[in-house]
This record gives sequence, C-alpha cells and structure tokens, in this order.
Amino acid sequence: MEKNNLHNTSGTVIGWFRDQLLTRKMASPLGLLILAVLSVGIAYATVLVSIKLSIGITATVGVALLCVLCVVYPMVGFCLCFIIPFFMMLPVRLINAAEQIPTGLIPEYFSYLTFLGLLTKQQYRKELNAQFWNNPIVLISLITMAYYFLQFFNPESGSKLGWFNYTRKQISFMLFMLISYMLLNSRRNIIFFMRLWVVVSTLQALYCCKQQWFGFAGYEYNWLVADPKRLELFVNGGFVRRFGLVSDPAAAGILYACSTALVLVLGLQAKEFRKRFMYLLLAVIHFLASSYTGTRTATLMIVAGIAFYCILTLYEKRTMIVSVMFGVGLMALLFAPIYDNMVINRLRSTFEGSKDPSAMVRDNNRKMVQPYVWTHPIGGGLNTCGLVGQMYNPGHYLSMIPPDSGYMQIMMEQGPIGLALMLIFYYIILRTGIKYFYQAKDHYIKSLYVANLVSIFTLLVAQFSQQAIGQYPSVLYFYAALALLIMLHKFDRHAKKSEATEQ
Repeated sequence: MEKNNLHNTSGTVIGWFRDQLLTRKMASPLGLLILAVLSVGIAYATVLVSIKLSIGITATVGVALLCVLCVVYPMVGFCLCFIIPFFMMLPVRLINAAEQIPTGLIPEYFSYLTFLGLLTKQQYRKELNAQFWNNPIVLISLITMAYYFLQFFNPESGSKLGWFNYTRKQISFMLFMLISYMLLNSRRNIIFFMRLWVVVSTLQALYCCKQQWFGFAGYEYNWLVADPKRLELFVNGGFVRRFGLVSDPAAAGILYACSTALVLVLGLQAKEFRKRFMYLLLAVIHFLASSYTGTRTATLMIVAGIAFYCILTLYEKRTMIVSVMFGVGLMALLFAPIYDNMVINRLRSTFEGSKDPSAMVRDNNRKMVQPYVWTHPIGGGLNTCGLVGQMYNPGHYLSMIPPDSGYMQIMMEQGPIGLALMLIFYYIILRTGIKYFYQAKDHYIKSLYVANLVSIFTLLVAQFSQQAIGQYPSVLYFYAALALLIMLHKFDRHAKKSEATEQ
C-alpha cells in the first residue's frame, strides 16, 4: 500500500513539473523562478568571473534555440540559410582577425538541420516523388555527384581531406536544392521566397552604395588596411573597390549583377505601373552597387543577361524598345566623353578584351595548363589548383596555377570528362527553363521563369572569368532557382485547371 502511495506521489510530482515546464512552456511560477535564478546567476558570473562567460552562455543558448527552430519550423532554417551568408564576414572585420574564421560552415549546418526537419514531416517528404527524381536536372546532378565520389580514387590527388571538403560542400548544395523544392510547394511560399531574396539582396546593394557615397565604417577601414595584400587587391589604379557585407568585391559584384538581372526582368514583366517602377528602381540600385565593386565580370553579366532576355522575348513588342534603349545606353557608356570618372572607366575596361593585362595573364595560364589537361582526362583531383591547392595539396603542379575561372577550375581538377559533365548540366538547366517558359500560360509563372532563367544565365556567364557558382550567398540562390525551374510549371497547370473549372 505504501509503495502504491509513493508511486502515485512521484507520478503526481512528475506530472506537475511537466505541466509547469513543458505544457505551459515555462510560462508558470516555477518556470519564471528558474528563469529569474538563471538571470541572476549569469549577471553574477559576468561581474565575478568574466564577460566572456556570459557571452558564451548567451551564444550557446541562442544557437541551440536556432537549431531547434530549424528542425521544428523548416521555413525558419530556410530563411536563415539565406540571411546568415550576408553577415558571415562581420565577425572577422569587427575583431580584425588575422586568420579567416570558418563561418562558411554555419549555413551548411543549418541546411542539414532544415533537411532533417523536413524529413520528419509527411507533407514535405511526399514532394520528393518519382516526378522529381526523374527530372533531367536532378538526374544530371546525381551523375555529377557520382563523379565527385569517383574522384576519391584519382591518383593525382594526394589529399583526401581536400576531396572530402569539396564533395561535402557539393552535397550540401544539392541538399539545399531538395530543401527548396520541398518547401516551395505552394504559390504563397514561392512569392515569399522571391520577396525574401529581393529584400536581402537590396539591403546588401544599399550598404554597398553607402560605402561608396559615405565611406567605409571604422572597423571596415581598419580591416582593409591591416593586410597589404588585401589592400592591393581591393584598390585598383586608385579606384577603391566596394564589397558591401560579403567577402570580397568579386563576390559582391557577382551577387549584385545577378540580382540586377532578376529585378530588371521582373520589372519589365510586371503589368502594374507601381510594381514596374519599384522593380526598375531596385535594378538601378543593384546596378550602381555592382559598378562600385569594380568587378568587370559583373558588367559582362548584366550585358549578357539583357541580351539573353531580348532573345527569349523577341515576340514581345516591349523587347524592341528595351533592345534600342539598352543599345543606346551601352554606346553612351563606351563612347561618351567622360574620362575622369573611375567607376565609368572601370566599366569600360570590361570590353577591352585581350588588351587588358589581367586577361592576358589568364590566357597565358590557360595555355600553360592545356598540356597537363590533355594527358589527365579526369584532372588533377578536387581542390588541387590555386590557393586551395596550396593548402590541401602543396607541391602539386596545379597548385602553382590560379584558375581565375570556374570552367578552368573544373577542367584542371576534374579533367575534360568533368568539364563535359558540367557543360551538359548547364545545358539541361537552360533547356528545361526555356521549355517550361514557352509552355507556361499563367503570366506570373511565366515572368518567374524568365526572370530566374536570365539570372541563372548570368551566373553561367560569370563562370568564364570568376569562380561564380560556389560562393555564398549567390550559390544558394542558384540552387533554389533550379528548384523553381523544376516545379513552377506544376502551378501553371493548376491555374489552367481552375480556369477551366470556373468556365
């Protein structure tokens, strides 16, 4: 009888604690008491021990909370994956760290947690059906991933750590495409994603413009001049290249140029005057930001993107107007009698071609590496060329040659076979997007197809002179846009069915 009483008492006590802490979510007398004790304890620890202890405790609790949110609410993790890369360089610049802090792992880990959260929910798991896995973009992605695993046995690659880090990163990118496909499963979520990307990229562009118009913040200036090599890279012919909040001017220029193409096409496709004006104004802001970075690849991206858009929409009357205005603007940029403006001179240097010294150096590097590539059909191994090669594979022949191009890097590390796979991948992306764009009937779906397709095309163009696809945050948009290309047409079919039902 006493045992039963003890059992009942213990059960009652456990139930009371569960009610106070879990059911009522700490919004109870016991929960408030615990929180008050913790608050006083942290305050005393800050005063008596060290301020670092309280910062560490707060950061640990905050990170734990974010991790739980990513699993319980996957859309939160999806948003964090996009927002965090814009601010990953802040800690390094605020403390003026001599070495790079591995903040690039943060969005990768959040994507893993988000994917885990999606797998625990039936409504998201069902999105990965046979229709998804049979899509050409997904199939070629899987084939490319299998090729990365085969690179493990490449005899030219000495460091398996370099192979692991490269392959791990590519797996995280493909997982992000899966995350995007599973989460963007409604028209509402698609609209939310497009607005999210436009907002965060615009904030970045505005901050870059602030750097040009009002100068760097104190901590940014101190970080910039702390390393002579960095200063030499960021200052070209007296022109100080702006970089916003991202890692370097090249990454910033690629981001702003890609976003310029996106909002410009959305503006040209908008039917309402208010939306059209807003998007075109954002396009001007992004274009100014890209010009302030001094990245000539960004100028080439915008020109190529507009030309691609005009080709895709030749059947529209407005395209002729856009083509004429674009041609006149380009001629004015190249031949207007303005010679004392460093920004304009930097833009004009994009079209100097082989006369440009950096372009001549890149041509020489390509000629230097060609004999090696022809004798190594699977390349020298992942993470073996340039600065990354010096870190993972010091002494490797390719580690002494900077790739300076995404295509050249693939050719050097993965050989002609890897380059052919990647070109097939890019061809399938463009073919899929173009096919669904012309098949779409719903105007909004059609505008999303052409806007994202043009933005993706600008990134493919940037690969000729930069390692564009692989840098945060642009790479996350690239793989999310691939998910949109795969699934947007489903909502177009739904729209046609609803129209037929109403009629």
